[in-house]
Amino acid sequence: MKTVVIEKFPLFEKYEKKENFFIAVGLLFTRQITLAKAAELLEMTRDDFSTVLKLMGLEYSYLNEEEIEQEKKISETL
Repeated sequence: MKTVVIEKFPLFEKYEKKENFFIAVGLLFTRQITLAKAAELLEMTRDDFSTVLKLMGLEYSYLNEEEIEQEKKISETL
């Protein structure tokens, strides 16, 4: 099943690139690597990788929910 999903993924042509994408995204979302490192592993710019994530509907933030709320409160006081 895993192989079928990776093979049908339309973003890259080669299986290895597709597989690396899934690995990079998994590592990124579990906060094991940074956005910059994930992009580097995929031989993409950070901006391009970020755009791909957005186009796929995957939201990524360096901040956790608590930090986001703190930032919102701080920005409201400015």
